[in-house]
Amino acid sequence: MTQQQKTGCVLRLFGAQSTAVGKTVENFPPQWRAAAQWKSRGAETLVALQAQSPSGLKKAAQALRQAFSADLYGAGETTLPAAVVEALERHDKLLICADAAAGALLEARLENLPGAEKVFDFGAVSYADPKTGPLIEKRARLPKDCTDPLRQALARAQAARRVVGADLSAACAERENDCVLVLSCRKGCFLRTVPAGENPALWLLDIIRRTAANKPQAEGTGFLPARRAAKKDALPGPQPRRHPLRRVCMTLLVLALLAALAAVGAWEYTNGNFYALPEQLHTLLTEHVPRPGATLV
Repeated sequence: MTQQQKTGCVLRLFGAQSTAVGKTVENFPPQWRAAAQWKSRGAETLVALQAQSPSGLKKAAQALRQAFSADLYGAGETTLPAAVVEALERHDKLLICADAAAGALLEARLENLPGAEKVFDFGAVSYADPKTGPLIEKRARLPKDCTDPLRQALARAQAARRVVGADLSAACAERENDCVLVLSCRKGCFLRTVPAGENPALWLLDIIRRTAANKPQAEGTGFLPARRAAKKDALPGPQPRRHPLRRVCMTLLVLALLAALAAVGAWEYTNGNFYALPEQLHTLLTEHVPRPGATLV
C-alpha cells in the first residue's frame, strides 16, 4: 500500500449542503495537515480528503463523519443503491413497492446488487402480483371520485405495507411538474416533493436508507404520523375564505361588550342613578384640580 493510499480517501454524502461541507473543512485544525476537495451533482456530494499523515486523515474523516452522520452513505466506490441494501440487511427490514411508478424507480437500480432479493421483493409479492395487487387497491379504500395522485399514493403505500406485512412500502405520485415520493413505515409516512429535472430515484433510495437505519431525514423531507396518515383528509386542503362581514361583526361584538361593561361600571358608581353621573364626574374632576397658590407635593 502506497503512502498516498494511506493518506487519502473519498466520502460520499447525499442530502448535505455544499456550503456546510465547506465550513466543516475550513475548521480543520492546521496540525492535521489535511485538505479536502468536494463536488456536488444534484443532492449527492463527493468529498476527496488528503492529509500528510494517516492520523491527520483519520481525524479529518472523523470530523466529516460526525458533522454529516445522517448524510454519509459510504466511502470509496460505494453506491447509494448498495448502501440501501446494506442498511436494509443490517436492520432486518423488508422493502416493497405499492405501485408501478415506485417500482420503476427502484427495481432497475437494485436488481443486480448482491443480497437485494433478500430485502426487496421487486414487485413479486406486492403491486405486480395478480392477487396482491387488487387486494392493495381494495385495502386502500380510495373513493371512486378521488383523482389526487398524492392521496392515492399515500393510501396505497399504507395498504401495501399492511397487506404484505412489510416494514417499508414505497409509492410515487406522478404530477405534471413534479412527483411526490411516499415511504410508509410503522410510525407513519415520509413524503418528499421532487421537481422535474431532479432524480427522484436517488431521493427515494436516500429516504429508504435513512428510515431503515433510523437516521434523520434530509431537509425538505416531511413526515405524516400514522394516525394522521390513516385519515382520508390527512393532507391539508385549501382553507375556506372567511366572509368579509365576519370581521365587522366581531368588531361590533367587542364594542358591544365594552359598552356593556361601561354601563355596569356607571350603575355601580351612581348606585343606579344614571342622571347623577354627569354631576358626579364633574365633582370628581374638580376635586383633583390644583387651586391657585396650592403647593404641589
